[in-house]
Amino acid sequence: MPIHYDSVTKESTILSPIKNFQPDTQLIEHRRDPLTGRGVMVLKGRGEYVRRFIESDDSFIRDFASSTEKDCPFCPASVTVKSPKFTADISAEGRIQVGEAICFPSLFSHNDHNAIVVPTKRHRVALNEFSVPILVDALMACVQYLGRVHSQHSGARYAAIIMNFLPPAGSTIAHTHLQALASGVPFESLATSIKASGDYFEKNRSSYWHDLIESERRLDERYLGKIGNVHWLTPYAPLGLNDVQAIIPGKSSVDQLSDDDLQSLAEGLTRVLRFYHEMGIRSFNAAIYSGPLGERLDYFDLGLHVVSRFGYKPRFVSDVWALQYLLGDVEIYGSPEETCTKLQPFFRVSTS
Repeated sequence: MPIHYDSVTKESTILSPIKNFQPDTQLIEHRRDPLTGRGVMVLKGRGEYVRRFIESDDSFIRDFASSTEKDCPFCPASVTVKSPKFTADISAEGRIQVGEAICFPSLFSHNDHNAIVVPTKRHRVALNEFSVPILVDALMACVQYLGRVHSQHSGARYAAIIMNFLPPAGSTIAHTHLQALASGVPFESLATSIKASGDYFEKNRSSYWHDLIESERRLDERYLGKIGNVHWLTPYAPLGLNDVQAIIPGKSSVDQLSDDDLQSLAEGLTRVLRFYHEMGIRSFNAAIYSGPLGERLDYFDLGLHVVSRFGYKPRFVSDVWALQYLLGDVEIYGSPEETCTKLQPFFRVSTS
């Protein structure tokens, strides 16, 4: 069944002082997500105007990191003293250790079950310094935690792994970290996606995610490549700026991920982060979304989204304002097709 890519382009004309008050017509493309119908506004050509907000002051970031290192609760001297411990049903030792990564409960939980994973002892890691081993160990720690939670609390079926990097992305601590969350109540966007995937399967007798991968490979406008079993693309209706999506066919929940899958996810994510770094981007959010733990859904494939955020500097401006936060409309300053073209060189190695 073909995937439908719906869009409508409108025009907005003003007399612009930038052009000596001559008519300036701007194009606003309204796209709909092929699965859920969620709307996105693509404002092509706006990228140059917002570049000043995307760029960071690297010296400001260094000062932020150095000024917080002494009292950082995630650094080696403090993490075993200042971080909470799990109850014995989750970890007899109180924490979960995988390589250098250490996993412990969040001091202030954001869901029924919430763990923090600190992937490295280094207080500050630049986007081009993330390595595959660092991310693999961190992801393994998250998966182990979620598996233990589900074994003890079978109702905690819905899981996610998220990463907020620097304050523009919502992080309150400079030290790099991830979060693993689980609940009996599905995350809002996940519930919408799972239901829409089921509806698509009932209507078309095929998996939306299989059809999406085949469609994107055939069109070759947003498809980046395949690493192991993981497909990478820039989605037609992005969730945020420079959105990159990974899809793992045949795996519907994080407890089905193999070591090779985690390796492939980590490899692709490091490529995206290197791309962000070369673009002057310093802050990002990432999320791995999962179907119900302990179940295998034929109509849903888990995956990952990673989006860039505005820069971090003294005169900081957030890229999330009332349009997104309260009205639910995302606007993108350049098309995902353009992002794909810029990102493709990072995926040309070891892709098939």
